[in-house]
Amino acid sequence: MATLLNHKFIEPRYQYSREIDPIVGVSFTGLFDFFVHAFGVEWLRWWTAGRPETPQGLLFKAQEAEYLTRWRVQVHQTVWDYCDRHGLKRPNRCTTVQPSGTKSLLTGASPGWHPPKSQRFIRRVTFRKNDPVALACIDYGYKIVPSQSDKDENGHLLNDPFSPLCTEWLVEIPVAVSWANLPGISEIDVSQFSALAQFDFYMQVQRHYTRHNTSATIELRESEIEALGNRIYETIRNDEGYISAALLARFDDHQSFPRLPFEPISEAEYHQLLEEVQQRRKTDDFHSALAQYDWGMSPESGPAGCDSDKCLLPDTEPQ
Repeated sequence: MATLLNHKFIEPRYQYSREIDPIVGVSFTGLFDFFVHAFGVEWLRWWTAGRPETPQGLLFKAQEAEYLTRWRVQVHQTVWDYCDRHGLKRPNRCTTVQPSGTKSLLTGASPGWHPPKSQRFIRRVTFRKNDPVALACIDYGYKIVPSQSDKDENGHLLNDPFSPLCTEWLVEIPVAVSWANLPGISEIDVSQFSALAQFDFYMQVQRHYTRHNTSATIELRESEIEALGNRIYETIRNDEGYISAALLARFDDHQSFPRLPFEPISEAEYHQLLEEVQQRRKTDDFHSALAQYDWGMSPESGPAGCDSDKCLLPDTEPQ
């Protein structure tokens, strides 16, 4: 990351900005998973209770802060050492949490600092129709369905991905988090973590790790709006380091919002979907499958630029 500080901009004003305020943003993903493995199921039970400041809760917070602070200090020391050795001006802030992309999510890692949608879920990734990567996914056994934007003349979602009316594909990938099989995990429903608990964890990251801004989306239900609004007001009033966070309504009724990027599933459904993937699979070598369709001549190949919950919610007409 620090090597990018050697880049010379052609546009003079960009180069001037780099010289007076060099910027480096070192991010991470999978933080939630890391802490589950570090602290165990009791940490998740504490989340279920709303992350209260009990003796155990205060200990968890102190341990979270210790990890986050250690990483921040290490990032700054490493970047500054590089700058000193190469005669570059030191950035005064080097840490951030960027929006998590598709590649990290497909590894099963939780996005950024956020909790996952579920221990097991269907991840739907948007591609243009006949995209080489999507075609390779078909050979690898993954299911393809038309995207949320493809509908028939009556406004109904298409079911045939090869229909002439279809323009975009969703690749459906069954995913399980790395801690899905830990003892006691089946008792935890991560989709029920409160908005206040999410905000509390986000602020831990913002205070102890981030020196730019932390990409954050707090998911909430209508009954949580007032309490979360009051908490955000308090953090601003008390100058606790809050900068910004996106708010997203939870969609518990998946029938009303079909084919969203994430769909929680049960353990039985997960294993059933994996079995179906194996039955459809034509090759165990994804790279070879991709090579049949991609000759390196299509720079736009790959997932859509944004296929998150925020980008793909159903369109609404202005009132």
